Amino acid sequence: MFASRLRLYDLMVDRFFQESVGYCVGDVSALADVTNRAQERLMTCREAGNDGWYGGYAEMAFNVSQTNPFITMPRGVARAIRFDMCQRPLRIQNQFYEYLQFGSGKWPKLNCNSTSTICHTGPREAFRRNTAVTFTDLTTPGYGLRFYPGDAADAGLRVLVGCTDANAQTVYTLDGPVQVNGVFTSLGLPFVDLTLPGTSVPLELGSITAIQKDITLGPLSIYQVNLTTGDQTLLSIMEPGETVAFYTRYYLNSIPTNCCPSPVAGQVQVTAMVKLDLVPARVPTDYLLIQSKEAIINEAESARLGSSDSSDGKSQAAERHRAAVRYLQGQLVHYEGKEFPAINFAPFGNQRLSNQRIGLMT
Repeated sequence: MFASRLRLYDLMVDRFFQESVGYCVGDVSALADVTNRAQERLMTCREAGNDGWYGGYAEMAFNVSQTNPFITMPRGVARAIRFDMCQRPLRIQNQFYEYLQFGSGKWPKLNCNSTSTICHTGPREAFRRNTAVTFTDLTTPGYGLRFYPGDAADAGLRVLVGCTDANAQTVYTLDGPVQVNGVFTSLGLPFVDLTLPGTSVPLELGSITAIQKDITLGPLSIYQVNLTTGDQTLLSIMEPGETVAFYTRYYLNSIPTNCCPSPVAGQVQVTAMVKLDLVPARVPTDYLLIQSKEAIINEAESARLGSSDSSDGKSQAAERHRAAVRYLQGQLVHYEGKEFPAINFAPFGNQRLSNQRIGLMT
């Protein structure tokens, strides 16, 4: 995607960055915190627009079917910008759309005198759904959870699973003297099953509501296990630096049985342009989402000056932020070109001509 992808290391060794934030090159944790704060400020500022800055979007592909019409975005994806199904773009509706007073109501709908959940018609659209904690939902009843650590050194680290039991009751346990919403489990090799504290019997789940884990050396694979047959199915894989499972999900309406090209019989491949989310940098080799070093340096200075109580500090902070935005706007034009209207960003934020008393609308 990039001619030279920016890393945390590239900022750590930059003496202007060190002078701006007041930390030495060896203080990795402090430099990472400052960098992540600057990135988050630039990602969420009003000037970023709908599509974000250069390097903040990517193309992905997903396989869906009529029996499984959901797309769960992986970690590092904030939302879908556009979908394409069968070489045709899809509209994306937010969660409020189906609740509009004169709208179409909740999808999916049965519309052919059938009890089948895949027998429905309607506009081919994508609808935002609640966030999910696994890529595939747990099958109920009669299933538990099994964890496979990706590195032997991760044995002994812990996972916290928020869940309901087979009777749909929220599970609470004690972690020492502290009550927690969920169950702590220590990882082991080759795997470990989710059990209640003090027992060795796998816990039958009704649903999974949350998953947290320690930072690990390897990825953590999470499987559902049929407590009768022992069959297991992969639900999710959490990355080593990922501590909380929290993923964006979409429902796709009126999926055809197949279209050309189709990777697997009965499935349809959907491509998407997605807006990337910040994955905090922790070690020097981690890549950054904001790809302009000058923008990050100016925004880090803006954050530092903005904490000052003086009016002069506030004005300097605002000027540093404007400088950071100008660097990002210039970078976007440099890589994407100035004559491509498909990329939408607001070079002046909300400062429209009418706000400046220019033009007919005053």
